Amino acid sequence: MKRITVVVPTYNRAQFIEGTIESVLAQSLAPFEVIIVDDGSTDHTADICTQFRAPVRYIRRENEGAARARNAGIEAATGDWIAFCDSDDVWKPRKLELQMEALRVTSAGWSFTGFGIIDPDGEPVDPQKSGFAQAFEVLAETRIPPAEYFARWLDQKEILSEADALTIYHGDAFGMLFLGNVALTSTSMFSRDVLDRAGGFDPTFWRAEDTEFFHRVSAHSDVAIIMEPLVDYRVGHPSIMTGDPLPFIHYTLRSIQEASTRRPLLTQAEQAAFKEGRRQLRMRLAYAHLSALDRLGARKALTEAWSEDRMVSGRFAAIVLASFLPEAVLRGLHRAKRTLSRQTK
Repeated sequence: MKRITVVVPTYNRAQFIEGTIESVLAQSLAPFEVIIVDDGSTDHTADICTQFRAPVRYIRRENEGAARARNAGIEAATGDWIAFCDSDDVWKPRKLELQMEALRVTSAGWSFTGFGIIDPDGEPVDPQKSGFAQAFEVLAETRIPPAEYFARWLDQKEILSEADALTIYHGDAFGMLFLGNVALTSTSMFSRDVLDRAGGFDPTFWRAEDTEFFHRVSAHSDVAIIMEPLVDYRVGHPSIMTGDPLPFIHYTLRSIQEASTRRPLLTQAEQAAFKEGRRQLRMRLAYAHLSALDRLGARKALTEAWSEDRMVSGRFAAIVLASFLPEAVLRGLHRAKRTLSRQTK
């Protein structure tokens, strides 16, 4: 029997972590060990975590960020497989069981699953819409259904597990990830061998560290994606993801640039995806600068996007024109957009 270690990094999540740990311990395929890595919490997270007994272990560290906390969990893990769960998310009871089955039938070295989105009170957010389409910009912008998007890069397979018929996509995701991340840490699982070869999370990434990590892992191993939503991903509380988008975009640009060197030779499809992913990030960067009323920064990002492929889209032209508007006019446009957004929700 393969032994599964679950790593739960946490920082000031006393409100949610008990439910997270209980969902991990309630798995139909029981984890061999659960390692909570407390990244220097200042609330009563420690009081809650230390109430749990074996197979739960609690490690407390100085606050150094999520990447180092997850790496500490990897280092402490003794399992053959390592799964991650953020300390505000909740697993469905058969998450580990179904994921291990998908990994077995595909011989992939890592996996991630579908997910639903919940608010701080645990209520579903737009349950009729795929979590993939809500959470990831590449799918939200293109409006391509997740299954169709994955099928462009990966092989589809149907597997039976007791009463369940599961759709999975498996294969080499390296090229696909140049276009944007589509995996959550809380849905992911990795073989120890793959992590030993790929390495852990890069602590020099203060944003997009999971994006960089997944892409680096994909250079070493095929993936198995289960479309079934097996995790509840919590949004709506304070986090780094709700802050300034500019650092995230800059780190994502760095991520795909580094990923492009992780294989000695990119295929034609991978080269095209790299160039398109980089161009799209430049466009997002331009829009983020414009939203911050940085018109010169927007034009600089547009110039870099233009240098990628000399393509002028409607969005490109709109940002160019807006970057020459007076600041007062830009402020008015932003207020109008926010008002319209609230009215249409």
